[in-house]
Amino acid sequence: MSGTTRVRPPRRIRPGTRRVLEPGRRLTCAVLAPGPEEWVAVDLATGAFVRVRPADTAALAGEHRALDVVMVVLGEDEDPLDPSRPEAVVPAALPERVGRLTRRRGRRLLKRLAAPERRGLPLLGTRGPSIAFVDLDGTAPSVTVVRVSARTVELATRADGEAVLAISWAGVDWTIPVADPEARAAALAAAQPLRAKPLSVALGFKPGFLVVGLGRVRDGHAPKLVLAVLPR
Repeated sequence: MSGTTRVRPPRRIRPGTRRVLEPGRRLTCAVLAPGPEEWVAVDLATGAFVRVRPADTAALAGEHRALDVVMVVLGEDEDPLDPSRPEAVVPAALPERVGRLTRRRGRRLLKRLAAPERRGLPLLGTRGPSIAFVDLDGTAPSVTVVRVSARTVELATRADGEAVLAISWAGVDWTIPVADPEARAAALAAAQPLRAKPLSVALGFKPGFLVVGLGRVRDGHAPKLVLAVLPR
């Protein structure tokens, strides 16, 4: 159906790691990071993050954007709990778009989801760039929303060709690899690091929020990644 402004996020949000397991249950979710292989979304009824792993990822390409509202019908998840993705769910079919949050309501939702910025607070529980898989037990979140100031964000490409985003958050400087496809493309196309106005021009908006989550485990560690860059 066409986009609508009638979708209202809940007034109170409690982001969590609760893994919803009941097959057939319908979740109305706001998409936060519409990645090509996995989505990060938030259940608008509970405020819980979900990481959606559609079976047919090719059918998702270009179909949805951040802040779209989709209906997800849960399917059987035959995989054991992945402690690096405790929010993971498997849909029974491709998520159906049922509306879209307005820019104002989307911003309000993101502000409620954003992690509290207290000086020295670790990102996703640690101060390092990754978390050892053996240290994960499935009780800690694998995804969070971070509010940033456009003045302190820098998008660049490292010497090894990896796109990274540098931010100052909670009194700590972070440099995080970027998985967001559009942000990666902007970094790789730029001749020099992007910040302030050039960054906003390259992205098409002023960055205000990041969706940061754990990536796939490599060499025994789950790296922290910028899964989406969202406007303020």
